[in-house]
Amino acid sequence: MDMESLIRDLSQMQIQAFFEKSAPVTQVQCNTEAERITGEPVKPTAVQGGCSYTVVTESGSLVVQFRSSDSALDLGFLQDIEQAYKGFVPHHESVGKVGEVHVYRMNNVGGVAMYLARDQLHANDCLLLKKTLQDYASFFSSAWWNTPQTIKDTDRGKLLQTYDAQLAVLESGLPSRFRQTLNKVRSRLPELFAGDWPMVPNHIDLRENNIHVDTTSGSLVGICDWKDTEVSPFGMSLGGFEAMLGIRRVNVGWTYLPNQQALRDVFWAAFKELMKDYDDRVEVARIAGLFLDNGFQHDEHGNIVPAQEGSDDLIFLDAVILGNSSSQ
Repeated sequence: MDMESLIRDLSQMQIQAFFEKSAPVTQVQCNTEAERITGEPVKPTAVQGGCSYTVVTESGSLVVQFRSSDSALDLGFLQDIEQAYKGFVPHHESVGKVGEVHVYRMNNVGGVAMYLARDQLHANDCLLLKKTLQDYASFFSSAWWNTPQTIKDTDRGKLLQTYDAQLAVLESGLPSRFRQTLNKVRSRLPELFAGDWPMVPNHIDLRENNIHVDTTSGSLVGICDWKDTEVSPFGMSLGGFEAMLGIRRVNVGWTYLPNQQALRDVFWAAFKELMKDYDDRVEVARIAGLFLDNGFQHDEHGNIVPAQEGSDDLIFLDAVILGNSSSQ
């Protein structure tokens, strides 16, 4: 089955699950409300989420999203995110409720999700992907320069303790080949909480479904799904650019593109130029974020434990931390 068919089937399952949870509100009711709000016919977007139902207008200019009450958006926080990543985040506006379901209107960032654009991005020695990576560098560096001082408070000391405790569990629980790297990261972790290192809104799910690109130019047109964004040290989500350098395949794991090092160089060259004075704490934050995002899994009892040998997450960490990966 091709990627588009897989995404279509997944989206249909997510829509069905959303309305089963949101009953008695129906999909027809939501479509009707979206058409009233926008004044245009609407249709479900190609890519859906696990906690929402999203439609786009016929003209493609507006998106309306429906969210259950336990997944409502923090619009004040989203305004800070929009400022931090200006030009990369859709503007969100609350436009009421349908029953207990919250309704939001936003501009359509356009483009398509990255995993629907792989063929175009990877053609001609990844010519368009190089543009995507340069724009991705602009996206990340924007938070350094543009995060507002008014962004919601985070207890730096408490967050440092939380991260260190989690990394300590990984240091003792992951295979020993990761121990040296984890030890180095933990020793430098307090530097990420110093007063001169900014706390920024970090997207915690920078996967291909949330990254939208223009298939004709490779331009990064927007990042979606900011619901669970965390305020944490700058650079903690920087490992997200690894998703652009390879493909995670079922029953195979992570595989890098043949020219991944050249693509990596494109990203870092653009990023360092935009940052002006590069600080190697960026790398500490990037590695810490990769471990925290990919180092844990659920066991058969639902407990969160360090990732085990053979798991997709550990194969990914082997590739991005230790460089143990094949190229496709």
